Amino acid sequence: RGVYESLNLGFHVGDDEKAVEKNRKTFASFFGVGIENLCFMEQIHGRGVEVVTSNAHVNADGIISQNRDLVLCVIVADCVPIILFDNENGVVCAVHAGRKGAFLNITSNAIVTMRERLKASSINAFLGPSVKSCCYEIKDEILCEAREKFAFAIDEREGGYFLDLRKIVKKQLRENGVESITDDDICVCCDKRYFSYRRDGVCGRFAVGVKLA
Repeated sequence: RGVYESLNLGFHVGDDEKAVEKNRKTFASFFGVGIENLCFMEQIHGRGVEVVTSNAHVNADGIISQNRDLVLCVIVADCVPIILFDNENGVVCAVHAGRKGAFLNITSNAIVTMRERLKASSINAFLGPSVKSCCYEIKDEILCEAREKFAFAIDEREGGYFLDLRKIVKKQLRENGVESITDDDICVCCDKRYFSYRRDGVCGRFAVGVKLA
């Protein structure tokens, strides 16, 4: 209800917990599993990536698995949700790439971990809905850091500076040999079907999930 209307999946944003649990059951049903098969992270805006074999709660911003019963989930309301998958070797990964994670190159860490720990070799990527450069204005310290490290992803217009996180992520993917990238090209700040913290402040969280077939 209210600012959380439409399938909020985040327990940490002030919504009624019973409503969130019901929403998570609805989300799980799309994958044909129960809520106990959903694997969420305690996302901490870092670059940590963990391999999981069960739905155990982990403090990380990336989770990888070969467990065909699990749905790996990343919850967002502006950050870039990245899904990585290797169908040949049966490996999937869900990554939370906010500004901090993108600047710390969590994308590279996830790919390296997939390859070294689970022998992934043919990795594909999907970028879910996130804030885009049309709506992501940056200033002060963030602008200085972006200019130093990611000048190629800054758009200057109307007297302001706007950051393209998706461009950063795509570059990092390609630098790690991932060329098959599907981008849904949706800005959550523009598209009111999605929660956006930048647009609304107090709001729910939506999720992108991945499960091996």
